[in-house]
Amino acid sequence: MISLHLPIHKRLFRNRSHALQTMIISNLFILLIPLAMGVFLYAKVENSLEKSTNRSNEAMLEQLRLTLDNKLSEVDLLARQVVFDPKLDYMLKIQGHPNSADRYQFVEFMRDKLARYRNMTSSFIFDYFVYFSRSDTIIKSDQLTDSHTFYETNYTFKDQSYEQWKTGMLESTHQSAYLPVTSLSRGLNPLASLEVIPGDVIVYEQTLPVSSPSDHLGNFIVLIDVNEIKAMFAQLESASNSDIYILDNNGQTIMSTGSALFPADLLKRMDQTNAPFAYKMGGVDQMVSFVSSQKAGFRYVSITPNNVFMKQVNQIQSWSLGLFLLCLIAGLLAVVAGVYRSYKPLHATIHAIMRGKAIHGRSFYNEYEFIRQTFEGSIHEEKHLRNTLTRQTPFIRANYLSRLLHGYMDVDLSSESEESLHFMNLNFISDRFAVFLVKIEDVHLFSDEDEEKWARARFVVTNIGIDLIGPPQKGYVVELERDRLAFLINLDKERRNEEAVIHDIVQSLYEILSKKFKIGITIAAGGVHEGPKAIRNSYPEALAALEYRLILGKNAIIYFQDLASTKQHYYYPLEIEIQLTNFVRSGDTDNAGKLLDKIYEMNFSSSHFTPEMGKCLFFNIISTFLKIMNSTNMNQLEELGEDFDPIKAVFTYTTAEGMQRKTKELYDTLTRSFNVERSDHRTQLLHDILAYVELMLGDSNLGLAMIAEHFRMTPPYISTFFKKNQGQNLIDYITQKRMKAAKQLMDNKDLTIAQIAQLVGYNNDVVFIRGFKKLEGITPGKYRETIVPDAISLNE
Repeated sequence: MISLHLPIHKRLFRNRSHALQTMIISNLFILLIPLAMGVFLYAKVENSLEKSTNRSNEAMLEQLRLTLDNKLSEVDLLARQVVFDPKLDYMLKIQGHPNSADRYQFVEFMRDKLARYRNMTSSFIFDYFVYFSRSDTIIKSDQLTDSHTFYETNYTFKDQSYEQWKTGMLESTHQSAYLPVTSLSRGLNPLASLEVIPGDVIVYEQTLPVSSPSDHLGNFIVLIDVNEIKAMFAQLESASNSDIYILDNNGQTIMSTGSALFPADLLKRMDQTNAPFAYKMGGVDQMVSFVSSQKAGFRYVSITPNNVFMKQVNQIQSWSLGLFLLCLIAGLLAVVAGVYRSYKPLHATIHAIMRGKAIHGRSFYNEYEFIRQTFEGSIHEEKHLRNTLTRQTPFIRANYLSRLLHGYMDVDLSSESEESLHFMNLNFISDRFAVFLVKIEDVHLFSDEDEEKWARARFVVTNIGIDLIGPPQKGYVVELERDRLAFLINLDKERRNEEAVIHDIVQSLYEILSKKFKIGITIAAGGVHEGPKAIRNSYPEALAALEYRLILGKNAIIYFQDLASTKQHYYYPLEIEIQLTNFVRSGDTDNAGKLLDKIYEMNFSSSHFTPEMGKCLFFNIISTFLKIMNSTNMNQLEELGEDFDPIKAVFTYTTAEGMQRKTKELYDTLTRSFNVERSDHRTQLLHDILAYVELMLGDSNLGLAMIAEHFRMTPPYISTFFKKNQGQNLIDYITQKRMKAAKQLMDNKDLTIAQIAQLVGYNNDVVFIRGFKKLEGITPGKYRETIVPDAISLNE
């Protein structure tokens, strides 16, 4: 244990091994992380390469299978064409030496069948012939002979006598079987045939007849050129240095590229294990892959030495091991250098602290503990000083923000002022600012003393407003008066939807305070400005917007941008005034109310007014109201009252919405008084219209325009009036009356359809026919044929 009586610097240097150990262990741990990741990555890469090699080997083996199966299809096709020939059964039953007629059958079969099939086969099939055992006859595509002559003049299997060849091939029984590779040799008389024969062939043999192979009347034999198959093997064999084996269903080797026999235990392993798998053959580790063919029942086996199969993997392994050792050595050197460089400034720091400040009476475990305790003491002293200043910070900040609002100073984001802003707990993220003012109108939730109630309200508004402003923008608040607060929003320069952000904040603040806290407020928002004078420019705009509270009333949200786009005219043309007058005088309360709503919407919803222009609009509408009252002989004051002043009644409201509501009430009362007076007039007008239609039914010009001109009214008014009082469209009514008259005229057989159309007001009989069919469902001619005769018979 270190003695506390030793000087502080000696105690520190005696314990520096603790700091060095910590640094070394930390750096070694950091070094082990990439090394471990490298080992893990190598394992994954090795596994991936091994799988890729397996897939490549299997793909090449599969390609070999597909190619050879395609070639074997030629053998199957040739066999089916020969063994299923109808003439073959007859020739198989011929016994002894064939006579001339039978010989003609053999020749015809050779010329018409076997010779023609020869042109259809590729070089994959070296030769094929049919052996007839009862007549001891062999037929090739170009030869008809007996077996002994064929043996002497053509070819046979190597090192086989005639008897062995005849017994082993011609008289053996095989039902569609492939025999192992065997070598060919020429016959005893080589000069008898100049045909080039391959060295090795695979024999395909089919016992005849196919329907009853047990009778064994002959064989169909196909010789497959092994050189063609070896050419297929060449690509796979050269790419993978593998031995290729072809096995039949019984595990017998049909052919192979290797010299070694196929091991019997490997055949059992293939029946029990999926490919690929490892196998040791001749003391050498091998990788075995195989695929099965459904075509001929063959299995294609590839046996590849591991040093070839895993060549790429082994190379990666060697490179990885070398790289691992290189990284380990370099990492250890880096650890040593890093620890030295890290400990050196720590050592210098300790000396610097010792020179600047003396510490007595405390023990230290190592340099880090010494630095920690030194800084704790300094932080404690600084915290005490800051707490003293913090109590004064709110007043300093409030004064600073108030000076910014009133334009006594500008926003300064220079590095020199950054420290003073930080001291006041201010952090301006940009020079883009917007200001909105909140005027507290009603405080229903609080029931404390007057000043305490307003203080609580300001506290609620301040905290909710600051929370809503939130990141990424910054928010600050200044109390201006008892019921008025100013919010400064410092906007991020990267944001482009600033107006939408401010609208969301203001709307949310208004809804929360009014619905949850029952605090009525009016919010006036200035525009977004940029630069040192941004706050002093936005604050006057917010003040100007707040002035509109006098026009819009309490508890509203007012944006300066809306005021800036106000128009100095309103929509109330002479045509609209005349239309409103007509609706009132005709007693049409519904359309009069709708027209007033349209005037309000066109002016207040579609554009923005100054309060003065809004008052002018309502004054003009009330002027129309007074004109209607003065132009009639009726005493409308009986309905409204003798002392009633419509102008005062409307303008006692402080908002346009209230003025509109009162105006509609006045017009509704006036219109209803005309409605009672006009009820008899409407009945007489409807009667006159119906009579006029009946009178002018035969006139082709009869329509809405003609009737409106006759009664000196507008077509829209006549149309609306007729539908409202008759319950039917005027044009439809005229059409029905004309069709009714036409049906009555159809009783007169002397009149044609065209004449009837003209009599009921149609210049074009096609239009008449189309209208009649639409209304009655049938044409006028059909109606006359089916309806009029029935009427005549009833009269008789």
